[in-house]
Amino acid sequence: MTKYCGVISFGATTGGGYVASGGHDPLTGQYHGGAAIPVAVELVSFRIGDKQFRKLRMCQQFVSQFVHPGDNACIYVFKSKGITDVMIGIKSSQYPSYAISFPRFLGMVLAQYLFGALVWFLPALILFGWISPFLAFLGTVAVPSYASWTLLQAYREMRADFSGTAVEP
Repeated sequence: MTKYCGVISFGATTGGGYVASGGHDPLTGQYHGGAAIPVAVELVSFRIGDKQFRKLRMCQQFVSQFVHPGDNACIYVFKSKGITDVMIGIKSSQYPSYAISFPRFLGMVLAQYLFGALVWFLPALILFGWISPFLAFLGTVAVPSYASWTLLQAYREMRADFSGTAVEP
C-alpha cells in the first residue's frame, strides 16, 4: 500500500541543512569550498492513523514544512531501494498540500536504477554470481525495479487523488 491516511503525529525531525563538499589542498595548505550538498530530512517515530513508521524520509528538504502534527492528512510513500520509506506527497485537509512533479518523478526513477544497480551489484554477485553471472545480473536489476514499481504505484495513486480522476495505467 502506498497511501496512508489519518491523524499525523511524530517524535522528532532529524537531518536537514547542508554539508559542504570542499577540501584541503595539502600542497598549498588552502581550503577550497565546494558545493553545498543537502542532507535528507527524516521524521522519527512517525504515525499516521494506524500505521507507524520508525523513520520516514522526505523526498526533498522542504517537504517537511507540509507535515503538521494533529493534521488529518493522507501521505504517499514508496520504498527506496526496497528498504527506506520515502514520502513523495501529502494531501492535507486544512494545510497546503504537496506532490512531486513529473520531472522529479522521472529523476527519482533514474536514480533508483543508477544508484540501485551500483549498490546491489556486489551483494548480488556474491550471493548469485557463483551459480551464474546471469542470476547476479537479475539480482542487480530486481531491487531497483521493485523500488521503481513502488514509486510508480505511489505516484499514480497520488496523481489520481490530486486530480480527482483516475490515472491511466
